[in-house]
Amino acid sequence: MADFKKLRRNLPAPPTEAEAPDNLTAPEVAPIDGRSVRATGRTKQLATRVREDFHDEIRMYAAKHRLKLVEVLELGHEALKASKKTSS
Repeated sequence: MADFKKLRRNLPAPPTEAEAPDNLTAPEVAPIDGRSVRATGRTKQLATRVREDFHDEIRMYAAKHRLKLVEVLELGHEALKASKKTSS
């Protein structure tokens, strides 16, 4: 059986309520990590396998034009649909 006494560290006693900062009475606010700011409304995951050169090319295009990979795919799909309409 494990001996947890060896893991005990010499920590100071916790502060009293009077010594604690005002954060005990402040409302709880979730930290913003950036994901909620960039919400896109996309909820379905699309996973596929591609050739390495295509992967590199699409990532470079997205980075150069400051787009998400999904935005590049969406633009490509729209362009494909538009080209099919004009050729019909």
